[in-house]
Amino acid sequence: MNRKQERKFSMYNAVSTYLQSVDPTIIGKMPLMAEAIEALQKNIDEIRAISENQQESRKAYRQIKQATREEVENTFYLLLGQVKSLAVNTNNILLRDQVTFSLSALKSMSDGNLQVTTGIILEKANENLADLLTYGATAASLTAAQDLRTDYISKMADPRNAISYKAEETKLLKIEFAKADKLLEETMDTLIIIVKYSDMTVYDIYKNNRKIIGPNGMALAFRVFVKNMAQEPIQYIKAVIEGDATTYKTSSRGSFQIKSLPEGMHRITFSKAGYQTQVIEFPITKKERTDLHVTMQPV
Repeated sequence: MNRKQERKFSMYNAVSTYLQSVDPTIIGKMPLMAEAIEALQKNIDEIRAISENQQESRKAYRQIKQATREEVENTFYLLLGQVKSLAVNTNNILLRDQVTFSLSALKSMSDGNLQVTTGIILEKANENLADLLTYGATAASLTAAQDLRTDYISKMADPRNAISYKAEETKLLKIEFAKADKLLEETMDTLIIIVKYSDMTVYDIYKNNRKIIGPNGMALAFRVFVKNMAQEPIQYIKAVIEGDATTYKTSSRGSFQIKSLPEGMHRITFSKAGYQTQVIEFPITKKERTDLHVTMQPV
């Protein structure tokens, strides 16, 4: 998932988790909402599975290729030592210079250079096989080295294959995100209107959870917007957060904001003469801003 998808996925989870905690009798007021919640959770599970598979596949490709490369480096360094020893003992300067590589040099080579270098080492070993028998190199060991090299060359293409698989999985992710967006926008956002006035807290929390927190919204931890039944902002609404001695009041725009709050769940109480007192729970997540929209009902 890209960052935008991660933020959207977080919103999906918030909506699904909250609705699954709502009293079933309230959910029952909204025809087919229960089925929509189940469908959203299936989208979430599918997105999570595809994303985890992407990560695990890339990690597996890297690990397998790296393990094979290390085996190639060690195997061909041994073979190099055998060939170079023969060259030194026979004063074959040309052969010695052709296989003068250190283990650190092999390890620092690019995949392409390592392929070329191991090819040279193998070629020189085959040319001098008869003389290398006393140094521990045999036809069987050279064949094994060749097979290992061939296997490594084939694995050099694995990252490209991984990119192809990632592209396909990225398409699948887009499909699942599109399904979830359509479900929320066309079905769930419409059904929730049914309980806007009968169960305002459920409606407000749903709307809060539906907001996607952008990457630039980190300066504030918490924002509150309070309106009346006519959706007009209300000034001087008192708000008290449990565990916080500060009393907050809404501005002429019906809002206030808090720069910092501890991560976790909090409970806030809204009150003003002429309106019913409301108590709402809200989450604070690290590096994310929570926006709370509240509709106050008259006494």
